[in-house]
Amino acid sequence: MEKTQEVELLPLTNDYVFKRVFTKDGQEDMLKDFLTGILNVQIDKIEIKNAELTKEHKDAKREVLDIRATINKNSLIDIEMQVKDYHNIDKRSMAYVTKLYSDQLEVGDEYKKPLKTISINILNFNYFKRNTYHSIGRMKFEKIEKEKYVDMGYEEEDEYVNEDIEVHYIELPKFKEKNPGVNSKLEQWLWLICGKGEKAEMAKKENKEVKKASDVLQKMSLSEQERWLYDSRKFREWDERSLREYETNEARQDGIKQGISQGERKAKLEDAKKMLEEGVELEIIERVTGLSKEEILNK
Repeated sequence: MEKTQEVELLPLTNDYVFKRVFTKDGQEDMLKDFLTGILNVQIDKIEIKNAELTKEHKDAKREVLDIRATINKNSLIDIEMQVKDYHNIDKRSMAYVTKLYSDQLEVGDEYKKPLKTISINILNFNYFKRNTYHSIGRMKFEKIEKEKYVDMGYEEEDEYVNEDIEVHYIELPKFKEKNPGVNSKLEQWLWLICGKGEKAEMAKKENKEVKKASDVLQKMSLSEQERWLYDSRKFREWDERSLREYETNEARQDGIKQGISQGERKAKLEDAKKMLEEGVELEIIERVTGLSKEEILNK
């Protein structure tokens, strides 16, 4: 009897893997089910806006790896997986969601109603001093001060300044510490994201979309090409982190930058060589390494 091929699964907590799994062609129902669990709303229609990997700008080193979609034609959703704590996720996420919202308003629109904009941040670290793994932020009014109270006869007062911007933070370590069951969609999806284990296996049995996502992840993990893309991004993140650490030492900054640049190019050429040998398409190698065709073929 032929043995089933066993392979170490790529981690869904990696932003590249996360985006690849949830934006595969024909897999919109998986993302719909996941978002239903987070937002607790009925989703009739979903449209993924940025399934392809793209550069942030022409000379950027980092791909844009968030997932952007519209649901029910009235809400713009952005989902990001954050692995490393850079101690600024609160400011970064607010800056990003407000930009997504304001970018919908073009000059001359006279502030016609844009889509509700929802930012979902899945964190592989604890950040907020809150006793919950799922925090939801909106722009609310503060409590009315007694000396400024005016009786206008409102039986029910407005609670929110604007309900068009909503930010979610899901802190995975807190979720694992709570160690819930697999009763809700959110619990089922978070157990899959947290990795293998009894609860993840239970989640796949309870939810067919979670099972489909697991199958996509398994197929990705068996692909040498996908593993190259995953490894290349991981190595590049290490390089970038090392560069940031070196830059804190001003006395050595210039020399170290030059050495790192040369070392990075050498490493990229080695990666390109190995990928060519493994039959990875030239276009993908260009995207991963940032090298030109000429550099790759004439290395």
